[in-house]
Amino acid sequence: MKNKVFLFAFSLFVMFFSSCSGVIGYGVVLWNVSEKEIPDGTVVPVYLKSNISKVYVIGVPGTKEKIEIPLWKLSNPESKSRAVKYAKKYSEYTGKYAFCIFDGLPVRADKVNTSKQVYRLKKNEVVRALYKGNGVAPTSGGNPLPGEWLRVLTDGGIEGWCFSYNLRLFDMNRDGSYGAGAEVVEVQQKDETLDKILFTYWYPEYYRPMISKKQIDLEYILPGYGFDSGYISGTTKISLPNLNVSFPYSEFEKMDNGDYRAKDAPVEIIPRSSKYIIVRYIDDSGKPRNYTFTSLEDDVRIEELISEEKSRRQGLYKSIQALGPDFKSGNYGTLSFNDNNIFRWSGFMKLVPAVIPQGAKGIGFVETKYFLDGTLKSSWDGVVTFHFENASREVNFLYKKEVNGLRLAYANIVEKYDDSFGRKTVSVSLPANSMVLFFQK
Repeated sequence: MKNKVFLFAFSLFVMFFSSCSGVIGYGVVLWNVSEKEIPDGTVVPVYLKSNISKVYVIGVPGTKEKIEIPLWKLSNPESKSRAVKYAKKYSEYTGKYAFCIFDGLPVRADKVNTSKQVYRLKKNEVVRALYKGNGVAPTSGGNPLPGEWLRVLTDGGIEGWCFSYNLRLFDMNRDGSYGAGAEVVEVQQKDETLDKILFTYWYPEYYRPMISKKQIDLEYILPGYGFDSGYISGTTKISLPNLNVSFPYSEFEKMDNGDYRAKDAPVEIIPRSSKYIIVRYIDDSGKPRNYTFTSLEDDVRIEELISEEKSRRQGLYKSIQALGPDFKSGNYGTLSFNDNNIFRWSGFMKLVPAVIPQGAKGIGFVETKYFLDGTLKSSWDGVVTFHFENASREVNFLYKKEVNGLRLAYANIVEKYDDSFGRKTVSVSLPANSMVLFFQK
């Protein structure tokens, strides 16, 4: 019975198709009709819509010919004036299609990275770029990715929003062949290793142990530090504590040893693994300088790490302040922890000059910037750093919060300079003869 109904409906469709002349509306071609060389953005008359066959019958511009096209290739038929107005919305991206360069790239319902996924693109899949919209840029390691939100159409009729960072726009010719821009993408896609390197933002190698150990050094972790190949941004950059150079993007070519060299910039890339690369920069004197960089997981946000570390440090100070805020010692005076990390300390002369520098005033500010490892971590709560007014150096104490007060022990801070990145690493130790102070609350 169903087959008979279908055949009857189909026969009616064929008869109507062969004789129809009434226009039911006008639509905008959303995807190139290559067999008749009808480019996207063209306004065409619509004679019939078949929900059974899922096609429109449209007129070929400049002829009396009528053809079928899939429903998804055409906007909903309406008046000609409205269709023309609708076509203007697509005018900026007429003939623009895009390769997806990232397997699993989501197409979303709205212009924000947390919006519902309506589709996931495969690597090398082609979509039509319809128009752009304002939205919230996705981030990588806390940095907004370059690009913009594009309304895209898949080869199957699914529409949604996709951020352009992992798309490569190219022109589609009227006959369906790929035009300008496609050749660049095809060249880059021949080397998946280079592809991965170019489309990844790389961070200084020391970021990874900082993050894994949850010991964020605010002096040396910044959103801008890292290596940008320049393929997306147009500028190749190396930004480190001891180096900040940039060059207009230059294509990277593979050398015989498997490394990559920029054609017109003093930069080479040496792959080490999927998570590590070495960037070799040839300085003005011709000396090569090597820097190791790492990629980070997509959910890592550098700005969030910085914010969390600042909150952690402030929390440590507040916990000391909450225990007191005033502490007294018969031998070492009165110590108060006030708001805004300000301390006041009177009667500390017995600690001068062995611990506290000569001439230091009894006021200053406090930090909790150092981290403990090993046995110190099990015996002490942390390190409190005093910056006395008129003092030549900072003063560091290990501290332990007790039920009835605060225990301090002079801490030894050893700095080691890391020449490769231009930063100082710090280790904290407790000298064998360290002075231990106890302040009652």
